[in-house]
Amino acid sequence: MTSLPDRPDGPADPQSDTPPPSPSSDSLDDGPVTEAVTEEARMIPSSFKETKHPSLISRYETVIGVLMKYGFADIIAHPPLSRFVPASGRFAPFLHGRSVLEYTRYERMRMVCEELGTTFIKFAQIASNRPDLLPEELLNELENFQDKVPAVHPAAIKLVFVQEFGQPPEELFAEFDYTPIASASMAQVHYGRLKDGTEVVFKVQRPGIRQIIELDIQILRQLANLIESYFPQYQSFQPNELVTMFEDSIHKELHFRHEASSLVRFRNYFTGNPDIHVPAYYPDFSTDRIICLEFIRGYKITDLHALNALGMSGPELALKGISLYFEQVFDHGFFHADPHPGNIFILPDKRVCFVDYGMMGVVLDSDKILMANLLLAIADRDILGLKRALLKFGKIEKLPDDKDKELEYDLEEFLTEYTSMTLEDIEGTEVMAAVNRLFFNYKIRIPPNLLLLIKALVIIEGVGLKLDPNYNIIENITPFVRRLLARKYEPARLGRQAVRAAGDAVRMLTSLPEDIMEVMRKVRQGRLHIEFEHTGLDPFYKTVDQVSNRLAFAILVAALILGSALLVIAHIPPYIYGISALGFFGFVISGLLAIRLIWSILKHGNF
Repeated sequence: MTSLPDRPDGPADPQSDTPPPSPSSDSLDDGPVTEAVTEEARMIPSSFKETKHPSLISRYETVIGVLMKYGFADIIAHPPLSRFVPASGRFAPFLHGRSVLEYTRYERMRMVCEELGTTFIKFAQIASNRPDLLPEELLNELENFQDKVPAVHPAAIKLVFVQEFGQPPEELFAEFDYTPIASASMAQVHYGRLKDGTEVVFKVQRPGIRQIIELDIQILRQLANLIESYFPQYQSFQPNELVTMFEDSIHKELHFRHEASSLVRFRNYFTGNPDIHVPAYYPDFSTDRIICLEFIRGYKITDLHALNALGMSGPELALKGISLYFEQVFDHGFFHADPHPGNIFILPDKRVCFVDYGMMGVVLDSDKILMANLLLAIADRDILGLKRALLKFGKIEKLPDDKDKELEYDLEEFLTEYTSMTLEDIEGTEVMAAVNRLFFNYKIRIPPNLLLLIKALVIIEGVGLKLDPNYNIIENITPFVRRLLARKYEPARLGRQAVRAAGDAVRMLTSLPEDIMEVMRKVRQGRLHIEFEHTGLDPFYKTVDQVSNRLAFAILVAALILGSALLVIAHIPPYIYGISALGFFGFVISGLLAIRLIWSILKHGNF
């Protein structure tokens, strides 16, 4: 059963002998409670300081310094980032006793993200959900992060409650433990009891984390633009798309009301289901930075020793827990996107309880059909069916003939590898990894929600194998898939689709004459425009701009030198040491400008 860390009787006293600078946050109206807690937070020891709020420029310098340290000077050699290179920034020849260049480029990418902290680690974790964009070697590196950080100082946690509720937690609740149950990069979890005795947990956002993330998103966007402009070999990674996906995801995680809404929606889907329990949510004690939920006393699903004592076996747990997960995906289209063992509990009454609703996935009916067709094609060893499913995943009508035939050969090899195995011997993880390689090799772009589902299915299979070494996800998922496809052809469903299709046809036919007249009117008036878009020319434009600026600068310097020489030859007064003063200063200015031009050329490596 989950246990709390040792706590003294009553809430822990957050006032330490040497209390730290308050993490900055949203301001409140001045009041005695706020002032007292803020003063306490200012005294937090330096060893407990929260992340400072650097200016954008100082954060740029930090990021660029780390990139240089790990051998990515080629990335920051281009404007506009080159102007942020810190004077102390140097390439580190050795890391952990090894030459930097002994590490692969992908290993060094992971090291950069780890050193730069929360935002970059989260970005890497979310980017690892895009096997259609990133190579397998990089994906493997991005999955090695650990989201473990020191706990926030108690006075800083108290300040968050005062800012959100106007009172510290010990005045709001019967008990509040300042020692966190869990601590992650964006939030930490604390145990408490409401005044009516209800046991709860509070998920509290780390002070100042929003400001840091917003700064880092600007830097990530700049880096993405730079990579797309200057590094064509990495354009297939779609850096800007990855940053946009990360920005959408992280903003949802930062707003705890979104998590609360997901939990309520999840509970509504499973109301009346005797096999599942959804934690209670307490909106009166929740805000956008704090969420209050029921404290779950149960066993982690992989705690087989304790669960065997309850009379539950590993295979039984795998079948029950993972069947509930498949129900989320294929029946409701709303699923827990991070189903690792720490987020799935078994209660003493044998009900399954999923916790942490910060990352949820949505699957539309059309996407469920696509996934079902893909899985059935794999199960039935249907090459053409699998090819159709993959191309529909990426919304590709048809590949070029040579690529189309190449894909068929690869699919035949893929299925042949598994044809010789029994269904029990096929591991879903290997199947999904092979499918991901096909996505990447053939540039089949997959909607992010489906990639999230694929990754979640890999995680849930890992849970199943821990519970039952003979567990097979393909075998267990097939009944849900066939049931989904059967519902697709139910008379009532087909009837609704026919009515919608008829309505669409009527609307199209009704508007068709008017649309044709509008096109003809534009043709007669000469207002029919066809737009063309040139892509990939930005680097060329920038180069031409730089060359023209330097050429103009060089002509100006040459003119100054020539003019100064004429003034000296003509002996135009006044004089300095017998030389025309105007000519002398002209030579000085032109010399300085020439040095500036040469320095600029050498700095950018284009001499």
